Amino acid sequence: MNLIDREVTARQRLVENFQEEIEQLDRQIEVNQMLVNDLENDIIRLKREYSKLIRDSYQRKGDLNYLMFLFSSEDFSEGYLRYRLFKEYSRYRQKQGELLIQNQNRVSALLREIQQQKSEKEEVLRSIESEVHQLTLNKKRKSRLVQRLSTEQQWLQQSLKEKEQAAAQLESKIRELIAAQKSENINTAESGEFADQMGKLTWPVTNGLIVNAFGEHRHPVLKNVTIKNNGIDIRVTGSSEVYSVHNGTVSTVVAIPGLNKAVIIRHGKFLTVYGNLIDVFVSKGDIVSSGQKIGKIYKDNSEMKEILHFEIWEESNKLDPEQWLIR
Repeated sequence: MNLIDREVTARQRLVENFQEEIEQLDRQIEVNQMLVNDLENDIIRLKREYSKLIRDSYQRKGDLNYLMFLFSSEDFSEGYLRYRLFKEYSRYRQKQGELLIQNQNRVSALLREIQQQKSEKEEVLRSIESEVHQLTLNKKRKSRLVQRLSTEQQWLQQSLKEKEQAAAQLESKIRELIAAQKSENINTAESGEFADQMGKLTWPVTNGLIVNAFGEHRHPVLKNVTIKNNGIDIRVTGSSEVYSVHNGTVSTVVAIPGLNKAVIIRHGKFLTVYGNLIDVFVSKGDIVSSGQKIGKIYKDNSEMKEILHFEIWEESNKLDPEQWLIR
């Protein structure tokens, strides 16, 4: 159910992002259309002016004959001025024609851009329709799951009790290690190095989704029941192998009923905990490096899922692992 909730939330954010993209496209299309309208008006004006120039040149072609225009001058200075005037007039006509062509090209480019934006908008709309459809299906799945689980409250209560007992045993073992460590020297350099990794720690699995967050939460089915989680539960979507999130030393490997085997690794005053393992590849006292393989997750054959329980402690304080793992 938590997994479905996360999927629904993610798809809702995706739909909101698509809607923002469409609004941006609409604004851009509106701006471009205004530019096209302005350019079309400029082209009409330029065509009118250029047509007037052509007609005027034709009507005056006898007067504007180049040689006659020059030789009819009274002196050299007037001839030179007429020469300059003729050149400027010709250049002006040429520039008007070039400007007309440039504006026509700009209009064509803007029209192509608008067409491209419309195509992108249609594609985004199709994506939104697909996401909304998937969102509806997920909500229906959740509704059916709630109805089915509501008829199995006795089983849920027993399952929850077993998980709470397993969590309590694991917490007790962790506190024993913390108490024992107080009489020993804690490596301050390792503590500082780990503290600097907040939000940067590698994930303990290759691919996975957090299906049970840190802290206390209302039970999704059992009324007036609160779930307490000292860490996070990660449902694996790829390889079931587990890796150390940082350099450290294995403090212990312990069997916990309901959580199978758990590996606890010390990083100065910090501890990382990896629970629900079926195979363990390290032993107490081993020095491990970041990304080193330490075990394999237990697979629940009845539900065909593999879930890793992961915790981070700073001395006797429980931390939210989701804030420490790289996003």
